[in-house]
Amino acid sequence: MNHNKIPEITVHGRFQPPLHINHWDYVKRGFEIAEHVTILITNPFQNEDFDAAASWRNDPANNPLSYDERVEMWQKFLTIMGIEPERYDIKPFNIKDDAEFAKLNKNVPNLVNVYSEWSAKKVDLFEKNGLEVIKLEQPKIKLVSGTIIREIIKNTKNLDKLPDLLVEAGFMPEAISGLMDVLKRR
Repeated sequence: MNHNKIPEITVHGRFQPPLHINHWDYVKRGFEIAEHVTILITNPFQNEDFDAAASWRNDPANNPLSYDERVEMWQKFLTIMGIEPERYDIKPFNIKDDAEFAKLNKNVPNLVNVYSEWSAKKVDLFEKNGLEVIKLEQPKIKLVSGTIIREIIKNTKNLDKLPDLLVEAGFMPEAISGLMDVLKRR
């Protein structure tokens, strides 16, 4: 155990799809801070209540991957990155449901990257539910988003060209094989 790290932390996101460079930069910070990271996948079953501060979250076009597909992609990516399975858990988390917050361990801090109105609201949600928040004001490494990645996937018919286009847009090269496994099964 590294005595400079806290025992555990949570990170969270919709990760539709995982993993562009800014997703990894955020989650990697969790692994730098803590011995164990719980990755909470929000809107896991595409049934969260509508929120005007994040209206895009409920659009089916913005949620092409199932919870299980996102978990599979994370697991494959973390293996490639050399992160042992004992260092993380991946769990569903409906961020719009107070009952979900009640299930979280109040002794485990929650890492939140604050960069938008929605991310500031997430800080409020965690704090309102009596949970510690570590605010991360980490600038985006690259102007990439899940929206850009989803558009590339949707508009690229030739799967052989997809990896290069995604990496150029900011998708993590180490995440390509997991995404391709998912897409080839469809």
